[in-house]
Amino acid sequence: MVFLFNTPVNAFMSGVKPDLDGGAALVVIDGVIHKGPPGANVTAGYGVFKNNTDKDISLTTFRSPVYDNLEVHGMEYTSDGTAKMKNVPILTIPANGEAILGKGGLHLMFMGNRRDIQLGEEILVVTFDTDEVRYMLNFKVIDPRESVKHDHSHDHHMH
Repeated sequence: MVFLFNTPVNAFMSGVKPDLDGGAALVVIDGVIHKGPPGANVTAGYGVFKNNTDKDISLTTFRSPVYDNLEVHGMEYTSDGTAKMKNVPILTIPANGEAILGKGGLHLMFMGNRRDIQLGEEILVVTFDTDEVRYMLNFKVIDPRESVKHDHSHDHHMH
């Protein structure tokens, strides 16, 4: 016996009202997660958040099925030159603009991995804005030591 359902699979599986699914309004370009050494429980993620709409998108919550906690952090520099990480509770991506997450600036912290991650694997990150609209983004796991061989324009030390 074969059962056919006329419900769109993504709507059925998402559990999110269609008007609360942001779709391609927000995308991540070159989203990466740095694979840390064995046993590492915290790592950083980078990329460019691109807003494809004519209004600001303010992100408040980040989640992943692979990590217990995700937070956006920024670097705060003091007058004596020391740097300190600071939690950023709301990340606003301007209308038709970008927010760059990179070394020495804004970045995603992935904390409490629930399983080992593999090089080349794509990790789902679900983020919500202030209107509870959901955006689903993928970040690729890379070895930061390998990427330095291919890209000498960035500093790729471990976070």
